[in-house]
Amino acid sequence: MRSKETLKFGELAINLFGAGTPQQKEEKQSIKEVARNIAADNCIKAVYPAFTDEAFSKTMNNYRAFIAEYNTRTHEENEAIKSHNDKVKQLLQLKENEKLTEDKAVFIQFFPKRYKNLSDREYNKEIEKQPAELQKLLLKRRIQTVKYSTEQIFQNMLHVYNSQLMKRNREYMGLGVRTLRPIQDLDVNAYFLTNLKRNNVHSLAICSKTVRNHRRRLEEAGVFVNSRFEGHTKGVKVVLNPEIIAIFDLQTNKYASTENQPVTPQEGKKFPDTNETTGAYKDEYKKSKDATHSFGDKEFPPVTGSFHYKTVFYKNTGGNVENSPVGGAAQDVKKEKTLSDKLRERIIHRHELALGLSDGDYNNYIPIDIRILQKEAFSGTLTNEEYIELFIQDLFKTATKLYRDATIYPGCWKNALNHWMQNKFRTYNGLPFNKASVFDSIQEIRWRLEHARKWFMRTGVTPLYPSNYFDITRKTNKEIGFEYTKKAWQNHLKYMESAPVKKRQMERKAALRLQDINHAKKYENQIKRFLKNKIALPDLIDYVQNNLPAQFYAKLPETLKNLELTFKP
Repeated sequence: MRSKETLKFGELAINLFGAGTPQQKEEKQSIKEVARNIAADNCIKAVYPAFTDEAFSKTMNNYRAFIAEYNTRTHEENEAIKSHNDKVKQLLQLKENEKLTEDKAVFIQFFPKRYKNLSDREYNKEIEKQPAELQKLLLKRRIQTVKYSTEQIFQNMLHVYNSQLMKRNREYMGLGVRTLRPIQDLDVNAYFLTNLKRNNVHSLAICSKTVRNHRRRLEEAGVFVNSRFEGHTKGVKVVLNPEIIAIFDLQTNKYASTENQPVTPQEGKKFPDTNETTGAYKDEYKKSKDATHSFGDKEFPPVTGSFHYKTVFYKNTGGNVENSPVGGAAQDVKKEKTLSDKLRERIIHRHELALGLSDGDYNNYIPIDIRILQKEAFSGTLTNEEYIELFIQDLFKTATKLYRDATIYPGCWKNALNHWMQNKFRTYNGLPFNKASVFDSIQEIRWRLEHARKWFMRTGVTPLYPSNYFDITRKTNKEIGFEYTKKAWQNHLKYMESAPVKKRQMERKAALRLQDINHAKKYENQIKRFLKNKIALPDLIDYVQNNLPAQFYAKLPETLKNLELTFKP
């Protein structure tokens, strides 16, 4: 139970600080939205942004100048904070012998707890918002400057940022996107930064918490003007200050800038005017193409020489105009077909397929390997509709074995195809199943079709026409439809479930049978020894009674009698 004094102090604290009202929350939220809008309006835009060696050098020079100015301002700010804190300490010492009012005592006690989660500057601003009489009773926090070690962290962040930009560039190149857009935010992932390596040696011997502390310090300094936390499993998205960052646009061959004001002079890069792609360019292009969050090497991707600009981004000039007036690639690169492309080519028009089925073109058809269908279901690019049609066409090609000696018209096959495409592998509202769900049914349907083929051969029954046999409403045994084979599949599953039990039963019977054979052999051996006078009759009786099953002991008199032996008393 809380004491009355505690409750009273709590009431006083609420009166002093006030509770967070919805209006205050809305104001705080609107401030964040305004900051984001300002950042969006003042963002740097480029088509294919990248950090060349020169752009990296300019960025670091801007960073050092920015941090030097920031630290100077911070030292001046700390001087004012020190002066304020000295006055507060003197005032508190003078009032040691005097009792503070109850309201002021509660204020001094609860204010640091109330705003302990704020940054140093925000905490000091909250003090300045209080009445002048109360400001004199609170100590301000000293502002931390940006240390030299943060520069190394920032360099590694730029390396990771460049890898992220290059990865996005490759994706947009493949899609043919050449639209001017804001550069993507930096994804600050502490795991990537702490695992960066150069020559198999970690670049920074720091932990993830250190990376987060330096990131917050850069946010306080204004190097990162905006940050968004998107979950514990992801990095923090930050925006680099446009006054610091220098980005080279590989499409325009110029430094990117904001809409309002250029950050760096719009200088163009000069490239050698040659029609040939040298070996050095090819090697550097390969390195740039492989630029990712690699932990194996912390070197900056050599963007300046990494891309063959004339064959990738720009219209050719000079002697290249005749060869490629539209600025395309100098050599046509044949794109190898993927597994999905090859499977997509197997899907033909249903009318054409119906003609082939009617003509018997698929009487010896071999179905698609189920491993290929599995790979496509879980990692392919076919749509759900394409995957369903691929399997249904494959199934009907296999089903022609049921009608080798029959004449089936194309319309009958086409009706069956359309019926299955409209009703199989669909939800109640007609949406297609996903590919993984369809794959789960492939083995079952193939088994049922093979079971039906063997049943028709064994019984001599003539199957119905495809449009009738594959009608999903024929579910009874008298209708002789494909849907009734589901019962055979269920029986097959029960048999497969009981197969291990039956196998164990057979193994036990075999073991017992071998044991009986072994006992019979021992019994016969002892009888032979007795007949050869190697053991006496009491020894024979004792052995059979103590070492063999009871039936052998019961059978012994009859066996001796059949041998017509005579015994002396």
